[in-house]
Amino acid sequence: MKNKIIAVIGAGGKTTLIHRLAEEYRRKGASVLVSTTTHMLVEPDTDLSCDSFAIMEKIKKTGYCMAGAVCSENSAKMQSLPEQMLHDLMKQVDYALIEADGAKHYALKYPSEQEPVIPEGTTDVILVLGSWDLGKPCKDVVFRFEHMTSALGISGDMKADKQMLQWIWQAYEEKLKNMDYQGHFHVLLSEKTDQGLMFHTLEE
Repeated sequence: MKNKIIAVIGAGGKTTLIHRLAEEYRRKGASVLVSTTTHMLVEPDTDLSCDSFAIMEKIKKTGYCMAGAVCSENSAKMQSLPEQMLHDLMKQVDYALIEADGAKHYALKYPSEQEPVIPEGTTDVILVLGSWDLGKPCKDVVFRFEHMTSALGISGDMKADKQMLQWIWQAYEEKLKNMDYQGHFHVLLSEKTDQGLMFHTLEE
């Protein structure tokens, strides 16, 4: 099986998507590492040891490990593993699922100059766009909206709509181009339903 390093960016369900993909890959018998290059909520089974041997032992036993380093500013969150450790671990599993963007639980996000934080060797980038706050002012529903208004010259009171989704999409595409990213790029629209979040593929 070819090693896949998948970075999930944007806003509106990144963590949910990562765990669903992890479960799907585990069911197929693949080994999975879940981690982050920014911050991510700690879960009961999260490994915060920063011990690569212990992390790989868990993956060998169960096919899965969510791992990161203790976040000094917020004990409810983890931050990235040491860069070389993360790089080495990602190469030892079938799938590395990396949350590579922070969004503070907003439905949408416009990236700043330093974002997203795509790890070296990434094979796939998935951009998530949340749909449930469309129709509301972008200053209320777009994380880092000030970067969007600065870049596009629009008012923070402008309503979030499908055109705004396109602008966000284009901004991230431009970011990846400037990073000389050569892998696959996917865009998913997330929607809240009675069954939980649903993800739909968007095409240009």
